[in-house]
Amino acid sequence: MVIVPLNTAKDFRILVAEDALNKLEDIVKYHRLNLPINWNKVYNIIRDTRSCLMKIKYSYLPLKNLSKTNEIKDLQNYSIELARHLLDKQLIQKFNPDPYNLAMVRYCLRIIYGLKYRLMLGEDNKPFYAVDIEGVEIVNVIRHPRAEKLYITKAEGLFPYTIITNIETVRKGETRAAAILPPAIIRGELSEAMYCSDPIPAKYKGKRPPEKLVNTSEINSIVYTIVSRLHK
Repeated sequence: MVIVPLNTAKDFRILVAEDALNKLEDIVKYHRLNLPINWNKVYNIIRDTRSCLMKIKYSYLPLKNLSKTNEIKDLQNYSIELARHLLDKQLIQKFNPDPYNLAMVRYCLRIIYGLKYRLMLGEDNKPFYAVDIEGVEIVNVIRHPRAEKLYITKAEGLFPYTIITNIETVRKGETRAAAILPPAIIRGELSEAMYCSDPIPAKYKGKRPPEKLVNTSEINSIVYTIVSRLHK
């Protein structure tokens, strides 16, 4: 029996992590957070992170085994080190960096750190495996001030989120699945995620809901778009 190695170079989870690292490198390269930190040191950590991620990308290991490698541990340690520099609470409070760039850093570091756990979802290369999907409780809903058919919601899961949606039935107190995506400015307001389910049981707050409860088609489309940018 011939065992064909997995093509980790084309796994959506790894490719989305690579895209996140590219986004993070852009922010670091051009000092987009406007914080007084050692940018050269941070850039060197980015370089080491990329080297580590490339070893993961071209490992061709079964994903269950890959999730236990030293490279995955190093990747998580690099993301923690980057967070210490880029997400220092005291500096953020004092210098008030651009909210979009700050949200992008949080997204990128989450994607990089969490690659291990998304690899553990299974050997199937499903696009929606590439992003975190989390049950969140909706704590506030208001109309978007510049878009009649949009709503700005505040939600709580593992972290607090601002999510802009066109779902008219969204209600305070509901728990819904939210896909954590690259942040976007929608009609002048920041959105950090996308609702991807009808109301789900509250027990899934802060957890990844089962696939059967999630509407995956739009997530898949977004992941395809993210990955396609890597080949341009």
